[in-house]
Amino acid sequence: NHTTNSRIIALFLHGGPGSGCFPNHVRFFSPVLYEYVVLLDQRGCGRSTPLGQVDGQSLDLLVEDVERLRIHLFDKGLLPGNVVYAAEERASSDTPKGVRPWDLILGGSWGCTLAMAYAHRYPTNVRSMVLRGVCLFRPREIDWLFGDPIEYSNTTGVSSSIWNMASKVFPDGWVEFRKGSGVDEDSKLSRLQLSSPSLRSLITQPSSNAANRQTYEENSKPNNRRTVLQGYYHQLLGSDPLVRARAAQSWSRWEMGIYSSGFGDDNAQKNGNNRVTSNRNDSVGSQTRLVTWNPITEVWSHEDARVWSNQSLVSIDVNDDESNESNTISIVNESEVQRLRKFSDGLLSDNYLEDERTRTSTLDSRNQQPIQIDTVYKPSSTVMTDGKNQTFDPTSFIPAQSMLTCYYSVNDEYVLRPFNSFLSLVPPRGIPFNSLYSSSLPPSPSASSLSDYELATKIAVQNYYPLPPCIAIQGGNDAICPPDTAIDLHQAWPQLELRIALSSGHSMYDPIIAGEIVKAVDRFGIALRFQDET
Repeated sequence: NHTTNSRIIALFLHGGPGSGCFPNHVRFFSPVLYEYVVLLDQRGCGRSTPLGQVDGQSLDLLVEDVERLRIHLFDKGLLPGNVVYAAEERASSDTPKGVRPWDLILGGSWGCTLAMAYAHRYPTNVRSMVLRGVCLFRPREIDWLFGDPIEYSNTTGVSSSIWNMASKVFPDGWVEFRKGSGVDEDSKLSRLQLSSPSLRSLITQPSSNAANRQTYEENSKPNNRRTVLQGYYHQLLGSDPLVRARAAQSWSRWEMGIYSSGFGDDNAQKNGNNRVTSNRNDSVGSQTRLVTWNPITEVWSHEDARVWSNQSLVSIDVNDDESNESNTISIVNESEVQRLRKFSDGLLSDNYLEDERTRTSTLDSRNQQPIQIDTVYKPSSTVMTDGKNQTFDPTSFIPAQSMLTCYYSVNDEYVLRPFNSFLSLVPPRGIPFNSLYSSSLPPSPSASSLSDYELATKIAVQNYYPLPPCIAIQGGNDAICPPDTAIDLHQAWPQLELRIALSSGHSMYDPIIAGEIVKAVDRFGIALRFQDET
């Protein structure tokens, strides 16, 4: 609760799934512009209890949690309401009067997925969005990060157009990650599964049960990309605390190794894939260089994050030794932007549209259930030793982020319903893109004060759009959520302003990414405040 009287309210959605909120997250919001910032620990995350709980987990329920929280905070007087917005509420007799929309939602990584799903279901209940490290949790994104390094066969209807995987780009890390899963390198059936009575019965009698037979057949397919991921699923979510703790250590080493290294030259040379390094040349190699899509001019251009220009509301100086002379705009060809991709050929290539329509046509209406968790080990020692010969009790250790990320990744089609089609960025046949992916434009970045906004672009609320105005910020060197998804989202949603910091990774605390978040949040804050005051 800041001391300003702006009455502008923001919601922060953390990543993961399974991460949590920290006081530092409030620092992205100017206390002059935002009176209230709400930090929500999602189900099973942070200070929400029970920590790491997978029962009752789904994107649909998380979206409803965000909506219930909005109504609760206003209804109980914890946030200032406004009768102006009462008429704009969705038709519901039990919605309290004066409950207003979220003025801004800031979502990062998995938080982008939740923010997009919430805005899709409640388009009038959020006025603007800022996305960081764009993630939509599509199968191709999960397969990039956790998929087995096997040749792709387009017979599963999943992950169309994917040509690269993290397991190929980071082969040394993948070897260690695979070891921690219990999966036999020479077999698609794991030692983990063979030690489980229930799964062992599938091998001897696969026809005894239709559901089990289908599970067995799916797990046995040579083009199944997720055997390692499934191995971690049973260890992280099983009942043995020591097995869980060891699996969580291995899981964290894989994710944090990719998180910290990005697409470095060493990884690219080991992989031998020129497409991974095609963006690492002198023309776009500056540490402060951005490639941005301006939805007003409808062109891609280069920018420097340090300089004050019409495309930068706030200047940040990340290198005092370099000159800060030019603020000229250089136009970027579409082909250069497409070379920033790391694992896919694009939203509109290789029959992706048709493949995704086929995959999602009945997906959201199926009566699916999460994959059954098998406890494959007998209870073991409750003492674990780390590399410094220190011991701790794993029964008190709940690795919520690895548990929930694994749960959502293995059960992605189940937990994402009814948003599978929307998040795939492929509308059902016969429905145009702009009926799902369009918005009013973000506020003009040239305005630097409230008075400037009188003649600048306003955030439209009087006209209906399926999504609110949005600015997306993406690291070009982000190996957790590579630029592919952000570029796909831009192709589907041209009113989105996309800002790609070429040398930055996944962290929101990267100096360029952090600066871009602050700029975007400030731009919306000024526009929202001006609109409310007029």
